Amino acid sequence: VGQHIFLCDVGNDDMRQKMFTFSKETNTSFVKLNVARENMTSATICLRIFSDLTRAYSLFSLTTPSSVNEMLIYKKPQSKSMFLVKVGEGVAVFRGQNFQLNKWQSICATWNADSGLVQLWIDEKASSRKFTTSSNLEGNFTVVLGQDQNPADGRPHRSRSFVGMMRDVHMWDYVLSDDNMRSYSQPYTAFPGGNVFTWTSLDFDIIGNKNKGSCFFL
Repeated sequence: VGQHIFLCDVGNDDMRQKMFTFSKETNTSFVKLNVARENMTSATICLRIFSDLTRAYSLFSLTTPSSVNEMLIYKKPQSKSMFLVKVGEGVAVFRGQNFQLNKWQSICATWNADSGLVQLWIDEKASSRKFTTSSNLEGNFTVVLGQDQNPADGRPHRSRSFVGMMRDVHMWDYVLSDDNMRSYSQPYTAFPGGNVFTWTSLDFDIIGNKNKGSCFFL
C-alpha cells in the first residue's frame, strides 16, 4: 500500500537533474527500460546509487525470452563491499571494492564476449577481471532497475529489491576505456553517453500506479 518508487526533479526539467527513489521493499513496482537491441557482444553498464541497505539487493537485470537475469548486477549480503556480476550462465564475485553506505557512489560493470571477461568499477577503483561467458547476448532485451527476477516465474523478488536512490543510468554496447570510466565516476566531468540507453533521454516505464505532475509514483 502506498507509493514505492518515484521520479522527482532535483533541479530543472532535464533528466540529468532527476533521480529514481525506491522507497520500500516491493515485488510489484519497478522501473522497466525500453531497449531496442537484440544482440550484444560486449557491454558497459553504469549507474549511481545512494543507500543504507545491508542485505542483498539487485541493481540491474537484463532478461531475454530464453533466460531470466541474463545479465545481473547484484549486491551480496555477506559484506558491504561484495558484488556479483552475472552474464549468461557465468557468475563473477568481486570483493574489497570499498562500497560505502549513505554516500553517492558510481557502479559500473563491463563485459566482452571475445574474452568472456567482466570487470567491476566502484567510483574510480577497478576490480580484477574474471571470466563469465564468451557467448553473445541474443533476443529481445528487457531491462529492470532495482529488482532481479525469479527464474521460477520471472516475477520480481521482494527480498532482493533495492531501497535507495538511483540516477545517471547508462548502457553501451562496447567496453568503456579506463579514462572514460574515471570520467563517469567524477560528477560534472564529460564522458560519452550510453548508446544503448542514456540517462539524458531515458525511455522507461514505471510499472504501477502513476501520479501526474513533476513526480511519478508507484
